Amino acid sequence: MRFTERFRGLKEWTYHILCEGREMKAPAQNGDIAVINRQEPKVYLGWAPSMLDQTGQIRQDVSMVVPSITIMPTQSLGKYTEEKRFDRYNGIHRPQEMGQHLGVQFLFSVYEPGVRLPGFVHSAGEKGQDLDLELITEGTEHGFMTLMNWIDDGMEALVGTRIIPGTDLYVDDESLTYSLYTDQNYVVDRRPVYYGFITCTFGCYAEPGQHPELERYLI
Repeated sequence: MRFTERFRGLKEWTYHILCEGREMKAPAQNGDIAVINRQEPKVYLGWAPSMLDQTGQIRQDVSMVVPSITIMPTQSLGKYTEEKRFDRYNGIHRPQEMGQHLGVQFLFSVYEPGVRLPGFVHSAGEKGQDLDLELITEGTEHGFMTLMNWIDDGMEALVGTRIIPGTDLYVDDESLTYSLYTDQNYVVDRRPVYYGFITCTFGCYAEPGQHPELERYLI
């Protein structure tokens, strides 16, 4: 199966299981901090969309990319051959299972601008003065909990599904890891957007008989 086919199937599965019907906080299109939208998360492949600013530099429009899951390939094995002990001890050299390993990172992004206390929206009054920012409680814990709950849903779905429908991908349980977005062992702070990862390795082209859903791809 081609690389693109696998990722299209993985994108469809991710949307259906982790995004479809879910409503999460999103920025207002006009940047108004008094307004919080709710929308269904999106799924992107490879990169989240970006735009060019007036200087020609690439910038990301946060309102376009959160909440979302970006599915990114990582370094993977193009050809994998499993060695069995019987072969090794008897001097037999033959491939028992040939295929590929596909490494994937799921980047989860959540928008949490803080809790608006009663009176915040009307604090500017009719004279056009600034909003009272003291009536916002920074939502650090709320953003963290929302992100980790969504990541937990992803972990449970990967372990429970095992086979990604319409593909030859099957989950290597022992490869599953999850974390906040870090750089040089420090958590990267991009509030009000919170980032976290699931890293997973999928096996491809498994030997026939491991799962009925795979057999039609192995003829």
